[in-house]
Amino acid sequence: TGLLATEEELRSPDYWTRHVRGAVRFADGYGPATPPRSAGDPGGSHMRQRFLTVSAAAVAVAAMAWAPQAQAAGPAGGAVAAYGQQQINLKQNGWGDAQSCVVHSKSTVRCYRTHAEADKALGYSRATDPLVTDAKDPSILIPACASGWTCLYEHSNGGGRRLIFNDYYWHNLNEYGFDNQTSSWRNNQTDSWSWLAGGTGGTGGQISLSTKSYSSNLGSYNDWASSVAA
Repeated sequence: TGLLATEEELRSPDYWTRHVRGAVRFADGYGPATPPRSAGDPGGSHMRQRFLTVSAAAVAVAAMAWAPQAQAAGPAGGAVAAYGQQQINLKQNGWGDAQSCVVHSKSTVRCYRTHAEADKALGYSRATDPLVTDAKDPSILIPACASGWTCLYEHSNGGGRRLIFNDYYWHNLNEYGFDNQTSSWRNNQTDSWSWLAGGTGGTGGQISLSTKSYSSNLGSYNDWASSVAA
């Protein structure tokens, strides 16, 4: 339309459908209210200011990421994972000696005795990990996290057990025996932000985990998260 979008429009799927399919009306963004240039204002300062305002809003919209809507807590039975030849309930029985668990879907969770076994199953290689190969300080060890996944780590600097997601809805971490235990994270997805929340189902406040990024510790949010959307 050439006008700044309203908050209601930004949350509407119809708006974004029109935004993708329709022409972007940059000219209308200047509007008839823009005064003509004068000899004393050859650069059109008002026009530049209006353009900067519209551009800043466009950048903000483009960079904005929305967390899934918070939802009521689901069944409290615990996630059942395949671990070798056995099935384990991560909430009721704990992880045993498993170090990495991968959540493929609500019904498919697989755990591995070592991180290396999980990395191999997900096709991860440090040699092709851009965050590792492009690291400016080689003394900083970047924890492994396969491309397309978000990894939560029990300890800072990617230490301890690791819980891995790429299913974009709210997972309650108590179902995976991981409630209030996240101390660092890595989001190795290219097109999806991830989110941590202090309560179940995305309630209790949220923090965002931007794409292709890593946090070696959560500071005041250490051992705070009770749900994740990734």
